[in-house]
Amino acid sequence: MKNVVSISNARKDLPKMVKEIQRNPETVFRITVRDEPVAEIRSAKAMVQAGEAVRKLLHLRQKLSFRLKGRTKEPISQRVKDHLYSQRNG
Repeated sequence: MKNVVSISNARKDLPKMVKEIQRNPETVFRITVRDEPVAEIRSAKAMVQAGEAVRKLLHLRQKLSFRLKGRTKEPISQRVKDHLYSQRNG
């Protein structure tokens, strides 16, 4: 949920905005100067979609087992962090 707030109101209401973000981490406040958006205030906690970790693990398992057919096996745990915690696109 995005809320548009002027810079003067943001200065005045910052404590209220922070409390709202704590209650609802999906809330985003867009700060405007002369009706032009210049910044956003949002939760610092990473918002992960439900099931994202499972999808990445399944994809990694398929990818590694396809590569390793006919060769010695490589433990997935040695490379799992590269795939789970890589930078997201966009």
